[in-house]
Amino acid sequence: MSYYLVASLPTLNLEEPAAWTPDEFLFHCQGALSPEEWRELALLTEGRLAEGESDFAHWWVQLDTQIRNQMARHRSARLGVEARSWMRMHSGYDVAVEQSIADALSRANPIERELALDRCRWQALDERIQVNPFGFETVLAYAIRLQLLNRWRGLTEEEGLKRIEEFITANADQYLDTKPAGDA
Repeated sequence: MSYYLVASLPTLNLEEPAAWTPDEFLFHCQGALSPEEWRELALLTEGRLAEGESDFAHWWVQLDTQIRNQMARHRSARLGVEARSWMRMHSGYDVAVEQSIADALSRANPIERELALDRCRWQALDERIQVNPFGFETVLAYAIRLQLLNRWRGLTEEEGLKRIEEFITANADQYLDTKPAGDA
């Protein structure tokens, strides 16, 4: 892997749009990665990192599972239902992540909650790549960060209204009583 690739990556910030799209990032990675590294990056960008073989892939999948489990416990408690059916086994446990997620989930505003959750992910990635900031894990962490930023780019009012309309249209029969009043 090229030291130059990592050194050439534009800085990312969770509160600002990325300089590159995920596709532009992949373009810049071409030729700079070994076939094994390219496969791992491809799995990540396809949402199939659980199939990855690197230590980073295993770590990220386990961390993501820990985060999702805590979110499931929080939502289940709020709804008064058992969380067990939504829980997934994972190895490792990060107390700092657990506390950050708890803090994020305590926020009343959904946007603030989502931003705090992504800040937790961002911080975990920062800590992971500190050991070797110019290694391949930095490339994978960068790809994950681009995915987070790309998700935020898609969170517009127009997109939200479009999704609500699609949901209502798809589920109208379930929620609308189409029988005239008086019919039983």
